[in-house]
Amino acid sequence: MKKSNRFLTLLAALPVAAALSGAPAHAQGLGGLTGGSSGGLGGGAAGLLAGSGLNIPSVSSLAPSNVTGLLGYCVENNYLQGNTPSTLLSSLKQKAGFDTTGSQYTNGQKGILDTGNGNTFSLATLSGNLKHKVTTKVCNAVLKQGQSLL
Repeated sequence: MKKSNRFLTLLAALPVAAALSGAPAHAQGLGGLTGGSSGGLGGGAAGLLAGSGLNIPSVSSLAPSNVTGLLGYCVENNYLQGNTPSTLLSSLKQKAGFDTTGSQYTNGQKGILDTGNGNTFSLATLSGNLKHKVTTKVCNAVLKQGQSLL
């Protein structure tokens, strides 16, 4: 391979490396994103994340309060459009016994998937094109998971 081609290949890889450099240290389980119906992201996410080094937990494993907080994060940051997400968010907050003061809810509002036992994954620390793609996929899964909680 010519030196100029190697340089161009290296240069092309820099945005990916930069996007991955913000990946959080605590994360678990990619399996939940790649399939299933209750909260998984679906097959497109597997291709998106293949080789990225990101291990994102399934939203189906999240506590209802974390799902609700994440839904708020998604709505506030315009990852979900229309009235449905906002209406769902209001309904979830009004559900009997819902606590908006707990750490799982507040973590969700910050874009943090809180899987318990100190394991988290932060959408807020992702950057660039990867952040938009992953966060949009996660937000759509959170919307579906939130609907299943009512």
